[in-house]
Amino acid sequence: MWFVGIDWSHQKLDYELRDAAGRVVSSGDVRSTAEGLADLFVKLDRHAPPERIAIAFEAVNLAWVQALCDRGYTLYPLNPKMVKAFRETLSAAGDKSDSIDRSVLARLLATLHTQFKPWRPDAPEIVALRIACQDRLRLIEERTAKVNELQAILKAFYPAVLGLFGKLSSRVALQFLRQFPTQQQMHSLTPKRLASWLRRQHYTAIGRLEEMQAVLGRASIEVPAHLQQARAQRIGYLAASLLELDDEIKRHERIIEQAFDALPEARLYRSLPGAGPALAPALAACFGRDPQRFASAASARAFLGTAPVTWQSGRWRVVAFRRACWKFGRRTLHMFAGTSLADCAWAKAFYRQQRASGHRHHESLRAVAHKWVKIILAMRKTGEPYDESRFLDSRRHNPVTSSPADPEIAVLAQGSLT
Repeated sequence: MWFVGIDWSHQKLDYELRDAAGRVVSSGDVRSTAEGLADLFVKLDRHAPPERIAIAFEAVNLAWVQALCDRGYTLYPLNPKMVKAFRETLSAAGDKSDSIDRSVLARLLATLHTQFKPWRPDAPEIVALRIACQDRLRLIEERTAKVNELQAILKAFYPAVLGLFGKLSSRVALQFLRQFPTQQQMHSLTPKRLASWLRRQHYTAIGRLEEMQAVLGRASIEVPAHLQQARAQRIGYLAASLLELDDEIKRHERIIEQAFDALPEARLYRSLPGAGPALAPALAACFGRDPQRFASAASARAFLGTAPVTWQSGRWRVVAFRRACWKFGRRTLHMFAGTSLADCAWAKAFYRQQRASGHRHHESLRAVAHKWVKIILAMRKTGEPYDESRFLDSRRHNPVTSSPADPEIAVLAQGSLT
């Protein structure tokens, strides 16, 4: 094999090529364009065919990485923290440049390539589903931030509107704030005009009309007119943004639903207890389709963030929360572990055991998610949907993977799954 390190920037790709003995054969830079990539291919092909060239880099989700994959090179995306640590072992001076980084990447790959796993792109439909799920999460987080900001502004500059609607983030409340962004405009409404406006918005909770009219007529804290006007623009913007975000989230959910329905493995994830229309596609996006994606259950648990990190030296030992992981995967498994408690007897029993042993709520949920990772990997391998009775029976009869202390075995021993 020949080994290449590529350091990327918006303007250029710095590369260094080393032979099997670790000697530098070629180095330089090309532009980060299609013409630059074609030039790079020519330079590398002079020494070896693509199937004999391994390339190390730090960023994955870039167009040029897909071009390298399509060309047939073996790709190794490396953790930036690992690259930084290796650079510091080579020199204590702390110098950093594009030429140094490309050399570090090439030397690291030439030295430890047997310890790394090459990158294998998942099926295009899985990648598209993963992007849609992650984008939906970002939209939800953006919406949450805007709702919190809107509530804070209303408490300070528009307190009269609080209590007028059940939820300030509801569509009718946002439409109201968009049309009446100041307290003065709200007070100018009569009960009759409010009722007329609600009918035009197709408001269905007519039973709340008297309560809303009472809120409209009650005394409220006076806010200076100039402060109301100063905040009116921001209130209207936030209300309009939240309405647009709601529509965009619904569009993403329709895209996710259609993409998930087209997957042959959708039935596996739908069979999981507590995996609804949001979590089932997210779980499919997390685990993917490639059976070689995870070398073992331990590597999957580390990547998805359910496995803790252990530091040990002599008699000193510390077990801590894993921060270096795929955050989207950790969040998805954490949420699924929580929803599975209502529909899965062994998960609920295991969660209670964890709490009884002194673990906090989120620690206990991560422990439940830790078990689910191995179960889902087994489902992917066999192609069979989840069957709780089969799982519990296998745990009871397999002394290698279970023990009398396992909570699901204890549940079976009691003769009840509740």
